Amino acid sequence: MPELDLQEQFRPPDNLPPGHLWLGRVLFALRPWLDLQVGSVLLPLIPWLRGRRGKVLEVGCGAQPYRHFLSDASVYRCLDWSGAEPYFNYATPDTERYHGERFPVEDGWAEHVFHTEVLEHVWDMPGFLAECRRVMAAGGSLFFTIPFQARYHYIPHDYWRCTPAALERMLREAGFQDVQITSRGTDVTVAIYKVVSVVYRLLLSKQWVNTAIGIVLLPLLVTGLVLGQISLRSRWGSTDDTLGYVITASVASSQ
Repeated sequence: MPELDLQEQFRPPDNLPPGHLWLGRVLFALRPWLDLQVGSVLLPLIPWLRGRRGKVLEVGCGAQPYRHFLSDASVYRCLDWSGAEPYFNYATPDTERYHGERFPVEDGWAEHVFHTEVLEHVWDMPGFLAECRRVMAAGGSLFFTIPFQARYHYIPHDYWRCTPAALERMLREAGFQDVQITSRGTDVTVAIYKVVSVVYRLLLSKQWVNTAIGIVLLPLLVTGLVLGQISLRSRWGSTDDTLGYVITASVASSQ
């Protein structure tokens, strides 16, 4: 199968900002409830963003769907890989493009750095984390998410699924401290997520038989989404298997 066909087949739905129209706002509000992966990212991300002040750098920003959560007391700057453009159907004119190695950002510029569901697409993860560290000021904070149980996507640039042990070691070797790694959901969330994903795939199938089966399974889909949200918020189940991880770390106040 040609590479472009694989890109289209394994493309997640575009993660767009709410915009100014009511439909965009409704879709943005609904997506965390309909997509357990997105919901598991937003639960910790929104309060973190709302608490930031000063210079904030987002790496791998896509359509900048989370920018509006930042307060007016912050200065937002965004980077994305130049090779990501063929994957997306939108343009963000203030995004700085780079070729995937050294960030086009001055040493110590950012007081806060974040990225969501980006690190699994980076071949040189230690180098990427070292760049995050390089551009951060003393006392700065880092926030990112990475999937653990997620389908193969954005082929051929989906490389890694990391354990907490690997993440912590890479972060400490990059010069970060106060590393905190929290699971996004539990094995219950993962089981429900997989069932829900199958029903979505059937509903969106181009074969009428699959679509019909998906319609029959709609009650299962709704029940699964409700139970999935409960497991996310209550941490019902075992965190040894999870949708992904939320990671926070910091840079020492004195260099």
